[in-house]
Amino acid sequence: MSIEQEFFKRKRPIFEKLEGAGFLRESGRAVYRKKFFEDQFEAEITVSGDGGVSGKVTDLDTGEEYLPIRVKDYTGGFVGALRESYAALLGRIAEACFTSVNFSYDQANRIALAIERSYGAKAEFPWDRYPGNGTFKRQDNGKWFAAILTVERNKLMPANAGATEEIVEVINLKEVPEEIPALVERPGIYNGWHMNKKHWISVTLDDTLTDDEIMALIDESWNLTAGKAAGKVNGDAWIIPSNPAMYDVDAGFAKTGEIEWHQHNNIKPGDQVYIYSAAPNSAIMYRCLVTAVDLGYHGMFKGREGYDRSMRIRLIERYPKEKFSLSFMKEHGGSAIRGARRMPAELLEAMKKEEKR
Repeated sequence: MSIEQEFFKRKRPIFEKLEGAGFLRESGRAVYRKKFFEDQFEAEITVSGDGGVSGKVTDLDTGEEYLPIRVKDYTGGFVGALRESYAALLGRIAEACFTSVNFSYDQANRIALAIERSYGAKAEFPWDRYPGNGTFKRQDNGKWFAAILTVERNKLMPANAGATEEIVEVINLKEVPEEIPALVERPGIYNGWHMNKKHWISVTLDDTLTDDEIMALIDESWNLTAGKAAGKVNGDAWIIPSNPAMYDVDAGFAKTGEIEWHQHNNIKPGDQVYIYSAAPNSAIMYRCLVTAVDLGYHGMFKGREGYDRSMRIRLIERYPKEKFSLSFMKEHGGSAIRGARRMPAELLEAMKKEEKR
């Protein structure tokens, strides 16, 4: 990991502040150049469009990049003083133009925010030696249901599997033991690192899996860590997507007031299901009650992996598309729904308040 990557690994640029700090726009990047160390050297700091930071230190006497600053074994007085001066420059840039985040990977930060919104659980950082390792606990029983950790990629894989010593962020999740062998066959999912491998998996947070896929696994972990005395969260409310171009939900409910739907996650009889209708509606339009689960699946995706059971849902209320639109959802911690997941707590509370008006 370079000096810049190490320094900015848990920081994200505030792009609108870069220009005011002296950065120039060049080919879609922001570039900052400054002479330092008694004008003997020039630093060039580049911020890419995705927020990555790289740097170059040039010896102005030779016009060449000064590489000893990047060799950790070079600890002589001159190199050490130059490295310290360069770090001070990076520090000033970080303070002026960057904000701190809890984790290094963008997906790790997105998932941490989604966990907070869905379950009300914020990351806790219990280890001074590992400041980037965060855990998430259930509020009802204090059990971990997720942990975001840093690990060398080669420690996730069998020996001689060709992995590197690259540091990656993973999320550890509890899963049904019988399902783990099939899960770890998927890219990005491994036997739980530093956990009981019969009950836990590790999922890389490098966008190998989508956020929705990871949130579905988190739902499973949440339920498995409930314990006998755990209370319900969000009233066991779920949100699922529908595509009006493929299925007419209104026509389905018009016959008996109930329809069968592909069953997701750990939905149980008595749970509530909100249906998000995709474009051109782009809104939550239905609130339903689950009346039966684990039925045979007879839908259009029969035979596709994961489509082997269905649930029966009863229409409770239909909303006009203007009521809980995508803009309303985004305002209250939601987003467009591409896969079934637990209803975000903030969004559910906002909808309940709106319904009472």
